[in-house]
Amino acid sequence: MNNMGFVKNAEDITKMRQGGKILAEILSELKKMLVPGRDSFELEKEFIKMCRKNKVGPTCKGYAPYGMPPFPTGLCLSINNQSVHCFPKKGVILKNGDVVTVDTVINYKGLNVDAAFSTVVGKKENALKNTLVNTAEKALYETISEVGPGVRIGRISNKMQKIVESQGLNVLKDYAGHGIGPEMHEYPEIPCYGSVNDGPKLMEGMTICIEALVCTGDDTVVNKSEWETCMADGGYFAQAEHTILVTKDGYEILTLKNK
Repeated sequence: MNNMGFVKNAEDITKMRQGGKILAEILSELKKMLVPGRDSFELEKEFIKMCRKNKVGPTCKGYAPYGMPPFPTGLCLSINNQSVHCFPKKGVILKNGDVVTVDTVINYKGLNVDAAFSTVVGKKENALKNTLVNTAEKALYETISEVGPGVRIGRISNKMQKIVESQGLNVLKDYAGHGIGPEMHEYPEIPCYGSVNDGPKLMEGMTICIEALVCTGDDTVVNKSEWETCMADGGYFAQAEHTILVTKDGYEILTLKNK
């Protein structure tokens, strides 16, 4: 595949930078809402409200690739053993100790940005849950530090797998990070595992999503519906994700909140 088509121009990069800041602010606000007793669907309502206020589109809502039914919400939201592509539902109340993952994509002026985080709701007394959430975040940032022109995708994938497995945890094999831009999912695919020599090389101007997809047990994922998945062994799942620009000297995280 000619990956030159996925190199963004200066105008696209400016838009994705602006969109990334908006998404970072939105996720920061949603994180504050993750408290025991909260109906998970309140996050969806607040998210849609913030999208309107910021004049951005909730890309996931209505997304229907490969003849799938339209995705019902703007947010992906997973609790405990739920894995990717789950969504908030009315009447699902957050409880103390729940591991909650929030993942979403917004469209700003025709370009998408994507980010995710996981956290433990309320009291953080469970060592395994804390290790899971912290490892997903650590794996994300440490693999981002590898990004630069000429770097092979396998270097990112291999480092992520090593970091996660060093903590006695596992990475998902059936899902992966990806390029992003006018489309939510673009070239190249960025798995959470593999050999350092796997995959294509990154190029300056590419925009990619690195996703740390981490679980506490076996990495087998099963479908509960056309979209919703969960860990087959009932273990916990966590995710950390950013949209990253490959720069001349390395990288820039586009979905990072201003300090």
